[in-house]
Amino acid sequence: MVEQSISIKHAKNLFHEVYTVFASYLSGQLLDASVMAVLFSAAFTIVGLPHGILIGLVSGFSNLIPYFGAVMAFFLAVLAGLFSGAPMKAVYASVLILLLQQVDSIFIVPKAVGQKLELHPVLVLLSLAAFGRMFGFWGLLFAVPLGALCKNFVLWCYRRKKSDICQ
Repeated sequence: MVEQSISIKHAKNLFHEVYTVFASYLSGQLLDASVMAVLFSAAFTIVGLPHGILIGLVSGFSNLIPYFGAVMAFFLAVLAGLFSGAPMKAVYASVLILLLQQVDSIFIVPKAVGQKLELHPVLVLLSLAAFGRMFGFWGLLFAVPLGALCKNFVLWCYRRKKSDICQ
């Protein structure tokens, strides 16, 4: 009976950890998507794209799926620029998308998502690279929370080993 209660306790702790990590990840992703929606909307409005705010909002919230937001932003902004009769707007929008995507990848995601998960920005980038390489699209989608779970598992093992040594 004692072993069963210990197992149930460990299972509850595990599920709580998974829930906390994924909730924090979604919270960070929503923050990132909101920031990118505002930045894309402002950039597209400054360039003079028709429906710039709407395209920016759709593009920003498409950022909930890593790298998909940039593709969506590029596709929508270039189409709007080309159909506006001023093809240079498409070029300007493309350059801004490239710049904003770099800012997002290098600064915003590691800070917004990494801080929510207590994951160092380098580990965020390593998680994206490793899980994206191993599992493709799905790896990119779940890379950061999986990286956080891996980090938490290593810390748990370390603490358990340390407590075993100390006793």
